Amino acid sequence: MRRRIVQALPWLAAALAPSLSPARSDKVWLRIRNNSQEAFTHVWQGLPQQGTDVDLGPLLPGDTSRWHALPATLAHYRKTRIQIGQRQLTHVTDQSFPGGQATLAPGHYAFTYTLEGGALRLTVTAEPHASGPGGSHQKQ
Repeated sequence: MRRRIVQALPWLAAALAPSLSPARSDKVWLRIRNNSQEAFTHVWQGLPQQGTDVDLGPLLPGDTSRWHALPATLAHYRKTRIQIGQRQLTHVTDQSFPGGQATLAPGHYAFTYTLEGGALRLTVTAEPHASGPGGSHQKQ
C-alpha cells in the first residue's frame, strides 16, 4: 500500500499543481479612480469580444472602483469607456504604463482618470495589494 502511494505521488503532484499555484498570477488587477470634478455616470473596462468587459457603474469625483481581474494581455485592458452625462468617451491606453512599458506585468494597478479640456487623461500606478486576490475588492 505504501509503495502505491509513493508511486502515485508524481501523478498527484502534477494533478494538484494548477490548484496550488498562485491563483490569478497571470492576471492584471485594475481599479479605476475618478480624479476629475465631474461624475462618471458609467465606467466600462475590458474587451467585450472576449467576454472580459466589466461594468463598474458610476464613479463620483474622488471615488475608486472595486478591483477587477483581466487577462494580462494588452487587448483586455487597452480601452476604458467612460460616460459623463450624455457623452461617452473611450480612452485607448497606449504607452501610459509605469516605466514606459508597452504592457502591464501581472499585478495590481490603479487607472486614475482626469478630465482636461473635454478629453480623458490617464495616470497608471502600480499598487501593492495587501488583502490578496481573494480579499476585499470593494469601492473605496
